[in-house]
Amino acid sequence: MTLRILMVDDDVVDRLAIRRAIDDSTLPVELTEATTADEALAAMAARPFDCLLFDHDLPGVSGLEFVRQLRADGNLTPIVFVTDEHNEDLLQEAVEAGVTDFFPKGDLSPRRLARRLRFAIRIGRAEAESARALVAATHATQRRDDVLAIVSHDLRGPLHAISLACEAMREESSGEALRYVGAIERASQRAERLISDLLEASIIENGALTLDRGSVDAASLVRQAAADHELLAKETGGQITLHLPTEATIVSADRHRVLQVLNNLIGNGLKHARGAPIELVVTRRDREAMIAVRDRGPGIAEAELPHVFDRYWHGRTKKAGAGLGLAIAKGIIEAHGSTVAVASRPGEGTEFSFTLPLVQRC
Repeated sequence: MTLRILMVDDDVVDRLAIRRAIDDSTLPVELTEATTADEALAAMAARPFDCLLFDHDLPGVSGLEFVRQLRADGNLTPIVFVTDEHNEDLLQEAVEAGVTDFFPKGDLSPRRLARRLRFAIRIGRAEAESARALVAATHATQRRDDVLAIVSHDLRGPLHAISLACEAMREESSGEALRYVGAIERASQRAERLISDLLEASIIENGALTLDRGSVDAASLVRQAAADHELLAKETGGQITLHLPTEATIVSADRHRVLQVLNNLIGNGLKHARGAPIELVVTRRDREAMIAVRDRGPGIAEAELPHVFDRYWHGRTKKAGAGLGLAIAKGIIEAHGSTVAVASRPGEGTEFSFTLPLVQRC
């Protein structure tokens, strides 16, 4: 396969030397020559090239500036920089500008030049393929988010209508009919939660989650979350116990978002505890507070632990929902600049924990 190479150099002697080295190499090359940046641009507009050989000092423009402009315009053609000397600062700047490889003129030989060109073309093709894959993935993600936004908007209208209809039917129903109305309401609520989870997961994935941070007492967050789940605990036959520090544990956090995380973890804990108590623990360590939710349920197999926070993951157990709750919880905590973790042993229960930064008092 013939390689199309564009050589850009205003020095006639250097061009002659490079041309001879290419002719004496084993590379099948179709060489095009240019002496200025404008000539190079005209040549590239007329046809594609497999590789560009650039002198670092073009007339009227810096070779590095020309490379930066090419990369900014989306040109991914491999570029070999031809230099007069081995200058580490220049080479580092060249790499940062987007140069694929460099070649000191003093090392010019057919064999070395051929090796450099092959290397640059191979790397360039790999980078171009990665760039195309990234663009395709970005477009696919954008299309998915666009469809999700449209579908979510269009679904909320009918769901709201169903909710209003259920309210009207509840006033006129009794007995078996009232039970069916309740089932319809619960199904509508699950669909609404699913829509919200899908949209929130998309926002987190795109790095667009916003936080309303303030100084919050971690213990008060845990007490509120426990109170919110008191009825569910009674319904499941479980019990929530608190282990809180005696001193104030003030953290920098978005109260609403952290409660959202706790609601998910406590709800999961009550489901899996099977009537056994679950513990909510707040501890201080160094410059952060750790909040843990412990249950005495069946636990999670070791092989499944790395996937617990994956989107849409359910493990071996069947459960309702899209499998987004823990992924959203992880995204919220990481948006705080903190970490979330899970520890579990089959038959011994599970502990989910996360940290939040303590507010430093002067």
